[in-house]
Amino acid sequence: MSLVRRWRGMAMAARVDRETREYAGCWTGRHDEWQLAAFNRQWQGLVTRVPYWSSLKTERGLPEHFDTWEQVRSGLPVLERSDLRTRVRELCDPRHPPCQWRSTGGSTGEPLRVPVSRGEIRASAADVWYARSWFDISPSDRAFLIWGHSHLLGRGLAGWFRGQFRTWKDRLAGYRRWSAYRIGEADLRESGQRLLNFRPAYLLGYAVALDRFAMVNEVIAPQLRALGLKAVIATAESFPRSDSRSVVQAAFGCPVVMEYGAVETGPIAHETPAGGYRVFWRRYFAEVVPSTVAPGSWELILTSLYPRCLPLIRYRVGDLIVPLSEPPRSPLLEFRSVLGRCNDYVILKDGCTVHSEAFTHAVKETQSISAYQVAQKLDGSIRLTYTAGQPLTPAEITEIRKRLVRVHPGLSNILIEHSGSLAQSIAGKTRTVIRST
Repeated sequence: MSLVRRWRGMAMAARVDRETREYAGCWTGRHDEWQLAAFNRQWQGLVTRVPYWSSLKTERGLPEHFDTWEQVRSGLPVLERSDLRTRVRELCDPRHPPCQWRSTGGSTGEPLRVPVSRGEIRASAADVWYARSWFDISPSDRAFLIWGHSHLLGRGLAGWFRGQFRTWKDRLAGYRRWSAYRIGEADLRESGQRLLNFRPAYLLGYAVALDRFAMVNEVIAPQLRALGLKAVIATAESFPRSDSRSVVQAAFGCPVVMEYGAVETGPIAHETPAGGYRVFWRRYFAEVVPSTVAPGSWELILTSLYPRCLPLIRYRVGDLIVPLSEPPRSPLLEFRSVLGRCNDYVILKDGCTVHSEAFTHAVKETQSISAYQVAQKLDGSIRLTYTAGQPLTPAEITEIRKRLVRVHPGLSNILIEHSGSLAQSIAGKTRTVIRST
């Protein structure tokens, strides 16, 4: 084990121990009281420092201190994703300046850039490693990642340097990364051999990529099970099929669990060894409202309880939750499952499979795009449709094509067209990839 991994493991172990004690504190029946006190501490600062909340307090005559969560729900509007896109400067807290900006198209196909502070990164890391400790996973463990990073699509010397720096950081951390942008059979067979040679303690990847990995590498399943992985952690999207989890579990012979979150929120919840999701309730107050489009499910609304560059108050995540009981308890501390959020993939004419995140990362840098969608026809042709105030310029379209070609040459000539609207799912989401005749 390298000195860097050993030091990282020891440093994070202390934070994980602290998280464990704090989450395991005697809060039975009093979670909402603790959360309300945490919210009020945040609120009193936000109404003096953040323009959006300061103006809203004046317009609505909101109090300095809320006595109940019902007061919060009745007094404050739901914050939409579109608000984050168009009013991000008004919503930021200057006391917690950003150290980076994160961007994604996500499962909704709507590009979004959000600022993140150093404190948020530390808090998110503590929650993630606290959850992984349920499976005896330590920060010093070796990990194989089926993942993608948009900055690795950069061009020239700067792009090469970022790629080299990412590889260097991965080696120090004990990570081996396989690109999730290309998940064709030949690619995944090679990744299976790389994983066997690397012998990690756990595997982390996009859910769709993990599903395809398990199916393609079924022939080496006995060798994969012999690795004795502590867990396979799926994230970024839902599994594509009802039997995906069992297929992955059969391939690796270990727990297969989901890490749930979003770019704008960070980690929200994590599956437990016993099943179901446990909410990181020290970071978020979670409430749900009945869904009008998917009976039997509930829409998730989050309120952040810790210092953030971009505080989220009654933010509509856009996901549907299946609770453990009907009606759901408040606050929502656990739930059964998440519906939706399944990024898909396209199959090129040469048989290569390209993950939808490749399109996400190619499009999101064009900030005039409001939303986009990839449609694949039965004949294999691909069309990228986008909405924007006006059609993109030829130079902007050329730049998108250049980013796509760096993923695969077969994406050089796909049709890119402007549209007034995009097809939506039953949950009201714009699926990133759709199939059409």
